Amino acid sequence: MQFSKEIKNITLYLLIFGIGCLFIPNVYVWGNSDRDCWITWSNYIGHHGIQNIYKLGADYPPLWHYFLWLFSNFNTSESIFLNVVYLKYFVFFFEVLGIFTAYKILLFHKVKYANTLPLLILINIAFWYNNFLFGQIDGIHSVFAFISITYALLNKPIYSFIFLVLCINFKFQGIIFLPIILLVNYNNVRGYSFLKILSLVIPSLLLQVLIFMPFILSGNVKLAINSFTESLGRFPVVNMGAYNIWWLLLENPQAINDNNGIFGFSYNTYGMLVFFGLSGLVLLPFAFKSLNIFTKNLNIEFSFINIFQTTVLIILIFFYFNTQMASRYSHPVILFAGTLAILRKDYIRFFLVSLAVFLNMEGASKILKGNIADFEIFLFQPWFVSLIFLIVIGLYFWDYLKIINQSYTRSRT
Repeated sequence: MQFSKEIKNITLYLLIFGIGCLFIPNVYVWGNSDRDCWITWSNYIGHHGIQNIYKLGADYPPLWHYFLWLFSNFNTSESIFLNVVYLKYFVFFFEVLGIFTAYKILLFHKVKYANTLPLLILINIAFWYNNFLFGQIDGIHSVFAFISITYALLNKPIYSFIFLVLCINFKFQGIIFLPIILLVNYNNVRGYSFLKILSLVIPSLLLQVLIFMPFILSGNVKLAINSFTESLGRFPVVNMGAYNIWWLLLENPQAINDNNGIFGFSYNTYGMLVFFGLSGLVLLPFAFKSLNIFTKNLNIEFSFINIFQTTVLIILIFFYFNTQMASRYSHPVILFAGTLAILRKDYIRFFLVSLAVFLNMEGASKILKGNIADFEIFLFQPWFVSLIFLIVIGLYFWDYLKIINQSYTRSRT
């Protein structure tokens, strides 16, 4: 009976994927974009093999190149340019997988209408804008991180580490999820022997070696490893289209080199310090719990709500305070914030963060507007959207403090 119900739900999500593919618009973002690189890289992989891609100067981690290798095998040099838009199908498949994972989380918590409530995330324009219209791929590493954290919370560290490896090997920005994933998993296995812990980690290490294997065999592994960090600092400007705090502090952060600064520190350094400081602060109670210290005064739970709440904050802090941020770097927050909203039955914050993400994406790309002229309406002004993000961060911090207070109260009783 349960198996039959699961088949129906899987069929539902596959149907959603099929319908979504029919409606994926055939649009391109004008000007120079990552898609020009994907066309070039696909052609190069088709002619010279994936093992040589980093000789071309590609700066994406290896996993995306495996997708491009698969894409190049289904296309000729001539059709790669025409069919590059269909890479959206790859991204959308993983985004639906993320929605299906949200359904499984709600089912685990016995939430009513668990199979249909996640569709509130899918129909959200802030969720599908990045792929359907902007043609970007951030949805894939977002889903890998989402699944990794889910497996960690379900005490399945082997699968959690595997999806963590996939996440970081797809986009290096996925590294921001590493601390929370390690803390949750460590809390689950801290009583295990060293050999037991090693056995849980070995599959992910083998996966990493397997991902690197073509580059190891061709002698290009150093270039592959360098790809994780080569994109950092490639565009040393304070802002690359993210409507974050820098629009409230500087007149035109997109035109300012982030190596400039005040009081002897660069803007980049200030952003990193705030990011590491605030993210470390919100992770500290979970670190205490994992290390089993101060638990008499602060006994926080590693629950889905608490961890998703913290993850949402980490994504927003990363996006809002760092320099060199593009508008699409906020995309991972939608899946986590949407699932959190359904679990808490509180949709106001989800609406606000979705509004901010959409206004930023459209304000920066102007795809729906149809031309590159700046918006005149205040809704899409960088300072206004930045204020919405700031309010959202404040609200999520307020929720976080309530979680800490409840943990303190519980430990005292």
